[in-house]
Amino acid sequence: MHKITFAPKGLCIEARADETILEAATRQGLNMPKACINGVCHICEGFLIRGQVEGPQGVTDEPGTQVLCCMAMADSDVELNMPSITGPGELPQVEVALQISSVKLLRDNVYEINLLAPAGKLTRFFAGQYLELLIPGQSYAYFTIASAPGKREMQLHLGISTDNSSSQDILHYLQNNSVVRAKFPMGDVWLDKTPAVPLILVAAGTGFAQAKAIIEALPDADIRLYWINRSMEGFYSDLPNEWAHTGRIRYRGIVSHDEKPAEEELVENLIAADVGDVSRMLVIACGGPGFVYSVLDGLVAKGMPENLMRSDVFAYAPR
Repeated sequence: MHKITFAPKGLCIEARADETILEAATRQGLNMPKACINGVCHICEGFLIRGQVEGPQGVTDEPGTQVLCCMAMADSDVELNMPSITGPGELPQVEVALQISSVKLLRDNVYEINLLAPAGKLTRFFAGQYLELLIPGQSYAYFTIASAPGKREMQLHLGISTDNSSSQDILHYLQNNSVVRAKFPMGDVWLDKTPAVPLILVAAGTGFAQAKAIIEALPDADIRLYWINRSMEGFYSDLPNEWAHTGRIRYRGIVSHDEKPAEEELVENLIAADVGDVSRMLVIACGGPGFVYSVLDGLVAKGMPENLMRSDVFAYAPR
């Protein structure tokens, strides 16, 4: 058996000596693009980073060599560059031109951006994932999708800061154009079904967008939402109060005025007091790295296994 790793996602499989890379990937639940399975269409191509493979042109270990996975076999542990492959249950990324249907100021310099996919096309993503707006001159226009999947509509929450010229440029583009291209879905913090344990959503600022999408997508889940802001103006949506009033979720809005909040303001203390057994829950946190890791450390200190907390921070800012 040889180990095969697919960059840049880091997905790994094991391949037997008698099967092609495509056959091994399919057997282990990965989704590899394919069509002809005889080396004609090149849809399943990857490019060799390291290792040795055997294909129609013989054996090679030359980095950069094209590898047709429907015909190639691994002669050693192999790493391939193949961005198009997806893991079990993962959706393929697409680029779509989205109509900008409205740009609306909510509160505290937060704007609600409503987008519309082309007619006849549903937006395929999981609740909790994010997208990249492909705006000229903007390299990192990433936003959590603030609406549930399964519809043409997509919503984003854009916070504007006088210290961040990029956010102002993005807003200007959205206000002055009718269409924006976007790439999605992105992010491995998502839910497509109701968890069997209480779901704890922790959001700071516009991190509420991720919580909103999950709450809308999972109406029957046992959810507690903790939304933290530095002032009352930061609570730019009244939806949490409406959901709590109807019994859909349990909700705490927390104003944390200082860099070092008081003990009674610490969200990990509130969660532990509300839930009781912190070893039986799933926590999804959305905020800056300092905030997320502080919550993680606080809950772990109270007995929560570290693997019960998920956040996009763990991928883009590992410690």
